[in-house]
Amino acid sequence: MAVHTRDDHHRGVFTVCGSLGEISANRAALHVVHRTLAESAVPVVDDATLGVIPPLQPDLVDTPGDAVATFRRHIADASAVIIAAPEYAGSLAGSVKNALDWVVGSGELYEKPVGILSAGTSGGPFARQVLAQTLLWQGAHVVAQLGIPAPRTKSDASGAITDAATIEAIRAFVAAVLAATRLEPAARTLLSTQVAATVGASRGLTAPYPIEV
Repeated sequence: MAVHTRDDHHRGVFTVCGSLGEISANRAALHVVHRTLAESAVPVVDDATLGVIPPLQPDLVDTPGDAVATFRRHIADASAVIIAAPEYAGSLAGSVKNALDWVVGSGELYEKPVGILSAGTSGGPFARQVLAQTLLWQGAHVVAQLGIPAPRTKSDASGAITDAATIEAIRAFVAAVLAATRLEPAARTLLSTQVAATVGASRGLTAPYPIEV
């Protein structure tokens, strides 16, 4: 049986860095992502700055400020989202979780292809697991994942990634995300279940749900 596809990737990819530092391994990984997207003539919708997103206030989810409204709009406008998330204290960075909490119930992530990566000492296995589970519960399609362990050994003095194998792994990761934008939702759902299982996450709800205080 043929798998129906669609050419949707021209709308661009929204990239999100969970590290708030100017120099970080996850930001360095996103620089490789950006170069790869440019080589494929795929625009970057915006490189989100999570530091401007305030702590979640459930009373304001329907009337958020400009930072949250912009974050939601960029997700909605993009064909796919790529999130680079550091792992802190054995879990997902709070900046990423907080930003995604603002999207609970608003629906922008529903059936959205999302690629997740984490660069850190052990490659961020717990960050990737929590991130995948959070996205699945919002109905997103987690279509690719990548862990980059010991990034300092793969970078130059400025923090830029120079290791050829790591660069190639990031390029393959980006290619997988772009390929997923051409799949129909049913095929992406199956792919998402398979990818999520590789980080120990399982599929959650299949439709947006409201925030409960």
